[in-house]
Amino acid sequence: MTDRVRIASYGDNDGVTVDEMEGGEGLFVVTMNKPAEFNVLTGGLMPAIAEAFDGITALRDPDPNNDLVRAVILRAEGKAFTVGLDIGKLNEYLEGGLTSAGDPFRAMWECPFPIIGAVDGPAVTGGFEIALCCDVLLASRRAVFMDNHAKYGVHPGRRLSQRLAEICGVNNAKLATMAAYPIDAELAFNWGLVQRVFADTEELDRESLEIARMMSRNHPVMVKRYKDLIERGALVTYKEGIALEEASEATFYDQLTDLTATLEDGAEKFQTMVRWTAERE
Repeated sequence: MTDRVRIASYGDNDGVTVDEMEGGEGLFVVTMNKPAEFNVLTGGLMPAIAEAFDGITALRDPDPNNDLVRAVILRAEGKAFTVGLDIGKLNEYLEGGLTSAGDPFRAMWECPFPIIGAVDGPAVTGGFEIALCCDVLLASRRAVFMDNHAKYGVHPGRRLSQRLAEICGVNNAKLATMAAYPIDAELAFNWGLVQRVFADTEELDRESLEIARMMSRNHPVMVKRYKDLIERGALVTYKEGIALEEASEATFYDQLTDLTATLEDGAEKFQTMVRWTAERE
């Protein structure tokens, strides 16, 4: 990911950086940049992650048709995605608390743009929870996910117990959590935790960008609507989710800046899809 421009950094010594990819495609890259510390979630790094995502959310245009941001990639430098909180300092964390403004989980949940997590190494406990805040997870073969709350004797608090069961199934979630079972990249793929697995860091970075570009080429209002609908639908019954979709459809077309232009663009893309189908063997 060399063709990018630094637009912001947060925390001590650029602990979290935000870059925009060149090319005007609306692709932003958030990097946890504490490789020597394995990106441990310190009292400094967590607010820095929150600031990064709040800063990206603040770029939202009043008109969702005109949003500068189309997709966000979350990645990390070094051997680990993030190994989570230092449990030896948990008392400091509990006593100091985590304000809403400095909460990276809240900031990622509130981000209206799709977040692609590129996991290239261990994502452990709080790091696992950070990964689960992403909308799409991609992994290299170096990736491993592990929940150590039961091992450490601490309680999860960032939706992990529910999110993991929803994604991977109840019994898989029980294995992962109660045994603190390491989930390597292949197993994560088989469980549906990650959507693609790549050979190495270079391929992971390249394909993360390609998937982000695929998102950026789609209609910005519908991409954001899909994210919102799927997330909200996961919290309610199937019947209630259908009602959410119907309510969203009822207001969608009125929100488009130019319905005619949208339909013309869609018709052109449809013909491209027809040609693609014809060329397949």
